[in-house]
Amino acid sequence: MTSRTFVPQRSGLLIVALALTLSFSARAFAADAAERPYDPPVGSKWLIESETRSDDQRPDSARASLTRMRAELTIDERTADGFRITYVNRGAEIEGNDKMLPLVRSAISALKDVPIHATTDRAGKPVRVDNLDEAKAALRNAVTSLTAPFRDKPELAAVMTQMMAGLIEVDADKAAASYLEEMPLLARAQMTGMKLHEIRRSTNEAANPLGGSGGLKSNTAFELTELDAATGRRMFTATTSYDVASMKDFMQSVSKKLMAAAGSGVTPGQIDSLVKDMVLSLDERTVFEVEDGITRKVREKSVTAARALGHNMQKTEERTITVTRVP
Repeated sequence: MTSRTFVPQRSGLLIVALALTLSFSARAFAADAAERPYDPPVGSKWLIESETRSDDQRPDSARASLTRMRAELTIDERTADGFRITYVNRGAEIEGNDKMLPLVRSAISALKDVPIHATTDRAGKPVRVDNLDEAKAALRNAVTSLTAPFRDKPELAAVMTQMMAGLIEVDADKAAASYLEEMPLLARAQMTGMKLHEIRRSTNEAANPLGGSGGLKSNTAFELTELDAATGRRMFTATTSYDVASMKDFMQSVSKKLMAAAGSGVTPGQIDSLVKDMVLSLDERTVFEVEDGITRKVREKSVTAARALGHNMQKTEERTITVTRVP
C-alpha cells in the first residue's frame, strides 16, 4: 500500500514539474520571439523632438547651454530593403553662455526647412541621401549669410567655414549620418534580434577631452534589459567608458609630447609623475524605449572628466529624444 500511494504522488510531482518547465520554456521562447519589426505605415508622419542640456566646468570658466530641436519625418515608401523617407529640420532654440553657441546655431540653421530625401535599411537607419545635390546647394547658398555675423572675428569665421565644408564635402552615404540628426541613434534599438539580457559589445573612436587629435577609444555594452512579449515594448541600455588599452597608449603619447616640449630642463621622472597624476574618465548611459518596433524615447547622460597639470575639467551632458506620431 505504501508504494502504491507513494508512486502516484511522485508521478504527479514530476508531471507538475514538467508542465511548469514547459510553461516557462514557452514563455521564454515567446519573450525571445516578441521583437516586432520596424514597420511604420507608409504615409505616416512623425515628430522628433530633442532637448540637450550641457554643463561644462573648466578652469577658466563655467559654460552651460540648452538646445531644443524639432524635426519632421514622413514615411514615403516601403522598399525591398527598407524605406524611403523625408526628413525636415524645423529649427532649434539654443540658450546659454557657451562661446561656441553662435556657431552651433548657425550650423543647425543651415538645413532648416530643407527636405532631405533618404533611403533607410529595414531597421530605419539612413544609408543614403537621395537628393544630395539639392541639400548641398542649400548649404552652399547658406555659407555667405551664416559667416556674415563673424566678419569681425576671422577665427570664428574660419571655423564656421570649415564646419560647413565638412558638411558639403561628403558623399551620399556619409551624408546619411550627418544630415538626418537623430535617425541613426533611434535605429540602434530597432530590429536588433536580441534576446532578454543579451549584451553586444563594440569599440569606437572617442573624443579627446583635452582637445586636439584623439587616439582614444571607448567600449560600449548594449543590453536588452526589459521586454513585454504581449505588447512588444522593449527597453535597451547602453553603457560606455574609455578603453583601458587605448587609455594607456594615450598616456604614453602624452608623455612623449611633454618630453619633447620640455627639452633638457625636465627629467623623465618628472614627466612620468605628471602623467601618472592625469585622470581621464567617461561615464555614459543611454536608455532606449521601443514600442511596436519603433524607438519612441531615448534618454542619455554622459559625464566626461579630466585632471591634467593641476587643472580639473568636467562636462555633463543630458539629452532626451522623443518620437511622436502626428495624427
